[in-house]
Amino acid sequence: MTDPYTILGVSPDVDEAALRWRYLELVRQNPPEKRPRQFAEIREAYEHLRDPVSRLEKQVFQVQGHESLDDIVANLQSRVQAARIPTETLLSLSGI
Repeated sequence: MTDPYTILGVSPDVDEAALRWRYLELVRQNPPEKRPRQFAEIREAYEHLRDPVSRLEKQVFQVQGHESLDDIVANLQSRVQAARIPTETLLSLSGI
């Protein structure tokens, strides 16, 4: 799958309401009966980004290049903050 942010035309720091609004806008423009391939791609991207776990994985694992450990940790922290995932969700994933 290509980048879900590119497919939906949103930035990685998009909030849930804006993500849903953009999804609905694209579905209206690409109805499944007229454009099934585009609709399927849009739906898959939306399903991926609306799930907090997969969205966080997308944010975290985009670390590229050979960075120092401090750079990687700082990058991950900023990506987690930008993902706007509720603290309760992150705590439940960590098992705390």
